[in-house]
Amino acid sequence: MIVRDIMTTKLVTVAPDDTLAHAANLLRQHQFHHLPVTRTVYVSDPQQKTYGPRKTILLLAGLLTAQDIDLVAALAGQNEAGGIVSQPWQDRLVAEVMHRALIRVTPVTSVSAAAQILVERNLNYLPVVEYEQVENVHSTILVGLITRSDLLIALSRAMGAFEPGMQLDLTLPLGNMSFLARTLLLASELHIPIRSVMAAPLEDGVPRVATLRLGTINPAPLLIRLQEEGISYSFGNPFADSNPLTEGETHA
Repeated sequence: MIVRDIMTTKLVTVAPDDTLAHAANLLRQHQFHHLPVTRTVYVSDPQQKTYGPRKTILLLAGLLTAQDIDLVAALAGQNEAGGIVSQPWQDRLVAEVMHRALIRVTPVTSVSAAAQILVERNLNYLPVVEYEQVENVHSTILVGLITRSDLLIALSRAMGAFEPGMQLDLTLPLGNMSFLARTLLLASELHIPIRSVMAAPLEDGVPRVATLRLGTINPAPLLIRLQEEGISYSFGNPFADSNPLTEGETHA
């Protein structure tokens, strides 16, 4: 999965010469915590052989956050309290406060790499850009944003959470994938659809549990076959000490 598959493309942006009052209103209206700062340019589409509407491109200039505005407003309040006459913070321009968006990803960056950047840098979002020649200038074009919320939704979809069905956990002793392979074959024989499969490694780098999302609310035929095969399963995390084993679990 790559960033293009999950990024947000319906963007709300501000221009460098917009006021902070306008930016603050947008943040409040959309309940955002950040806004991309862009310059809009219009270029002819090279695919068009005849005259037609020009293509709109957003050139990334920076990012503005609610925290940036709060800091400026707080400093303005301190100056006012100290008797210092200064320009109202609402009238200041976005270009004066924004910061450069130096950490970026492209649409073909892997989702796992984007997630790692967000975690390691303690960020909530990343601009998604493409690099093209615009008016004979090498330019950074904003095509989307990827946020932590996008990653969580993608994870939920990957685990089949938005599809009807139920979750089944398989124990993988020492990371033995043969139990998972056999379960998938049994499900195929019984015509039970599998919405998703996940076997993520834990601290030791070895997957101990495979999580399957079954596309049915009646897994009894599959569970009977698993018991016959001696494959351990549960409907919760079998390694959580606080959770009792669910009814119907079997152990190899």
